[in-house]
Amino acid sequence: MFEKKESYSLEDVMSRVRTFSEISDESFAEIVEVSKVKSVKSGIVLDDVGVVPTKIYVILKGYCRSYFRLENGKEITKTFFKPLDIFASFNALINQVKSDCIYETLTDCELFELDYFDYLKLRDKNCDLFRFHSHFMEYLICLNDVKHKELLSMNATQRYLSLRKQIPNIDNLIPQYQIASYLSITPVQLSRIRAKL
Repeated sequence: MFEKKESYSLEDVMSRVRTFSEISDESFAEIVEVSKVKSVKSGIVLDDVGVVPTKIYVILKGYCRSYFRLENGKEITKTFFKPLDIFASFNALINQVKSDCIYETLTDCELFELDYFDYLKLRDKNCDLFRFHSHFMEYLICLNDVKHKELLSMNATQRYLSLRKQIPNIDNLIPQYQIASYLSITPVQLSRIRAKL
């Protein structure tokens, strides 16, 4: 869909948004006006457990993840985010409740950051943004359904290969224990899978 490159521009973000629904240049310009692009170092928490989030992010460069901790302290990686992914702690954001997940940068990142309430004001006054919003929410529902199906129907090797298709250089970017937790396996099992491939 998009040519893979080191870093993406705001024009790339607009193209990504338009894969969900056509929006006008004027509406996108209004979004850019209330947004900012920021550089964030690796390991920085963007949204934390117990905090009501206020931001939506699009990755221009780098990788992020969402995860939660079990009572015993074990981390469970929920999602990896790659360039041009649009992400937030959506459940907490939409319902204005405390987040139950941590969202952090895995590498040095450039992020397009949008305040959720500024976005809602624009969405409510621009029909094209309202259509985008509706289509994007449908996309998230379908994405969750696919992920759930993969978890139930694919073995660990198949899930790992699927992840490598999405992020080809994942083994060089993300610690093994985080990849393993995303796949619902141990780091030892992941090592065995890698050794067999």
